[in-house]
Amino acid sequence: MKRRLASIMSAVIIGCLLISQGTNFAEPASEEVSDSEAEATAVSESAPGDKPEAASADPSKTASIAEGMEQAAENEFLILYVNSATTEIAVQDKRSGAIWYSNPQDRADDSVATGYNKEKLNVQVEISYLDNAGNSLKYDNYTHSVQNGQFVIEKVKGGLNIFYTLGEVKSDIDAIPKYISEERFQSLILDKIEDDGDKREVEKRFKHNAEEKRYERRDSSLKGVGLKKVTDVFAKIGYDEEQIAIDNAASGEAAAGELSVKLPLQYRLDGDGLKVTVDAEGAEYPDSMKIERLSLLPFFGASGVKDEGYTLVPDGSGSLIHFNNEKTYAAPYRVDLYGTDAAIYQPIKIQNDEAARLPVFGMKYEDRAFVGIIEEGDAVAAVEADVSGRLNVYNTVSPSFTLRHLAEVTLTNGWRSSTVKKFQAEPFGGDITVRYGFLGAEDASYSGMAAHYRDYLIKQAGLTRLTDEEGVPFYAEFIGGIPKKKFFLGIPYNSYEPLTTFNEAESVLGEMLDMGIGNIKLRYTGWFNGGINHDLPKSITVDKKLGGSKGLKGLKAYTDENRISLFPDATFLEATRNADDFKKSKQASRFITGKLAKVYPYYAADFGENDYLDPGYAISPKVLPNMVDGFMDDYEKLGLAGLSLRDMGNKLNSDYNRSNVIDREEAKGIVNEQLKRISGSAMEILVEGGNAYAAAYARHIVDAPMTSSEFIITDETVPFFQLVFHGYVHYAGKAWNMADEQDSTHNFLKALETGSALNYTWFNADSSAIKMTEFADLYSADYRLWIDDAAQRYRELNDVLHDVQSQTIVDHRMLAKGVYQTTFEQGKTIIVNYNDTESNVDGITVGAKDYLVGGETGQ
Repeated sequence: MKRRLASIMSAVIIGCLLISQGTNFAEPASEEVSDSEAEATAVSESAPGDKPEAASADPSKTASIAEGMEQAAENEFLILYVNSATTEIAVQDKRSGAIWYSNPQDRADDSVATGYNKEKLNVQVEISYLDNAGNSLKYDNYTHSVQNGQFVIEKVKGGLNIFYTLGEVKSDIDAIPKYISEERFQSLILDKIEDDGDKREVEKRFKHNAEEKRYERRDSSLKGVGLKKVTDVFAKIGYDEEQIAIDNAASGEAAAGELSVKLPLQYRLDGDGLKVTVDAEGAEYPDSMKIERLSLLPFFGASGVKDEGYTLVPDGSGSLIHFNNEKTYAAPYRVDLYGTDAAIYQPIKIQNDEAARLPVFGMKYEDRAFVGIIEEGDAVAAVEADVSGRLNVYNTVSPSFTLRHLAEVTLTNGWRSSTVKKFQAEPFGGDITVRYGFLGAEDASYSGMAAHYRDYLIKQAGLTRLTDEEGVPFYAEFIGGIPKKKFFLGIPYNSYEPLTTFNEAESVLGEMLDMGIGNIKLRYTGWFNGGINHDLPKSITVDKKLGGSKGLKGLKAYTDENRISLFPDATFLEATRNADDFKKSKQASRFITGKLAKVYPYYAADFGENDYLDPGYAISPKVLPNMVDGFMDDYEKLGLAGLSLRDMGNKLNSDYNRSNVIDREEAKGIVNEQLKRISGSAMEILVEGGNAYAAAYARHIVDAPMTSSEFIITDETVPFFQLVFHGYVHYAGKAWNMADEQDSTHNFLKALETGSALNYTWFNADSSAIKMTEFADLYSADYRLWIDDAAQRYRELNDVLHDVQSQTIVDHRMLAKGVYQTTFEQGKTIIVNYNDTESNVDGITVGAKDYLVGGETGQ
């Protein structure tokens, strides 16, 4: 029985009837179109074959549209074309005249691609799936739909709908059983036919097999009029799909058309962008197909071996893959957005795997560029990219979407064992939407792509400009209390170790102020419900050993008086094993296998799970609303203004509980609702990581990506993340004293290059306080080891960057290896030189491990 994601739209029903006759239509038939639909299809007065020039484009730059393309829609900025024979599309930017194709137009000349890889160059959408036997298979719209004429193109206002049927298609002959037993043929068919002529008509279309005791369909005689007569008779006597399913099952025949997939693809011109959507409500596929992944427009904008430019991928702060870099020995790029999912079992952590925080990718040619923004389905999406020479002659970048995860389960019976695949109970069922934007020569760079995405966030997510001019922030995380195992007469017991009390925090802050550190953003972790690994935050009890509620009020009064922003910290997405009131069987997420989603730390040596320690648990997203409500009720009573969210902008976890699957996209929606709830009470929110969906709510981001994973296939790390957010969100990278890179000069130059703030993690207690605890990584957090250097670095950084805090970064570029220039909105430039030797570029000299400030300050 087929799975229906929703009732299929009427247009698809019409399309399927037409498909059965093997017919394509560039436009709906006139008798099937209402007045409003007729108006919608009249998107242009030009004839279907016309190739209009872009009126606003420079004629010298205007390219001609490929043969076979006809205009489908037009607006102020763009013209959409479609090839009604292949369903490929093209978009012309009227401002520049540039044309972007969904598939390479010279693909027939590809000297590298062969076989399936050659055919795949024609594809717009592909699905990967496993059948019931566990075989990995693929369907694509070209091989399994277009070549068979199984599609319908419908023009609508502002764009196109294309309805694909992939795979086997049910035809009229499938209403007649291929084999039927003697008894059922007599009682179910012949005995019910009243007209003798109809009875003879049916009998001569079947051959009797006495040995098998059945009747067999004569396919050669079931054509044209003969086929129609028999199907009419069968319909009259009530022989329906249920009956044919019984006969097919009895004879071992698979139900006709059981491997067909209905897939609706929508193209819409929306302002200066093209929106491409896979409509979930119109999609239909059988239970037997365990669809794992969907790839969308894998060759959109693909560049060839003669093109110069690069591909942008959202790896950490951002990475570039230069066209034709000949790195076919390296694995293709593929990274899931928003980091790992704690509800997907991962026994090994990938080394230097920086999370992809932004759902953005792009491609830059010498004189033009496009940028893709994943609008819907981003939480289940990945960005994929490759270079020419591996499978074909093209450099490509595109999104893919994981619709259903699977896990392998090993079953043992004595000495025998076998491995079976277990799928998530319910697949992702939401829409998938990608928006493509197009940039002219002046904006064709990763800086231009960042500006385009920032404008998108301003319009769609409500990103707002910073207005404060207090100077560069200084982010200081103070660790309050930690759990510690102690002993009494040799008997171990769990205790609480205060590392920084509220009074001690005031003292450290006083030292910072005296040393010239200003605009302090104090992030206080481990202050309630048992310290840094606190109990479930469904309520708040301020830890007494730190000073209790009275001590917290005193600290708040001190910070208010000294214009210090206070951000008490809380975590909502993970719980410790021994957290009070945590009912893991009901409140923890589950793996696909049904086991509880345990979270272990990883060994630094081999990146494997450290399962000797007590695990944490991923909290199910279904628990979040009640937990956040309880926390915020108590938070509001404390009169606090700021709040630090340790994981809501950093992690995103599903719940594969078979009774109520919450996929990652649904989890993102739940998290967004909680961020909205929190922002209604907290005046300022600070988050870790900076996943894109949290951007509209956060005023501060710490542990922001400052580098990339440096995969072999990539060529250059760029501060794309910082280019997007500077002037709109304050940010800093990982705490300088906790980072892998301990060279403060390097960190200082990186802060200058990216417009970032300083960030430190400190505590007041003696370092011996963390002995015999699981917090050995905090040995470098004694503030006394760092405060002098931090103060000096802050004063110097603030002198350079204090006047550009609310300005965007309009350009970033590499001048030479290890030498980078950053240009701010009102003209200020900073050149940094990471090299051990002096650099001279275009007559400008920058000392070794030094920087140079130029341009106008704009103040």
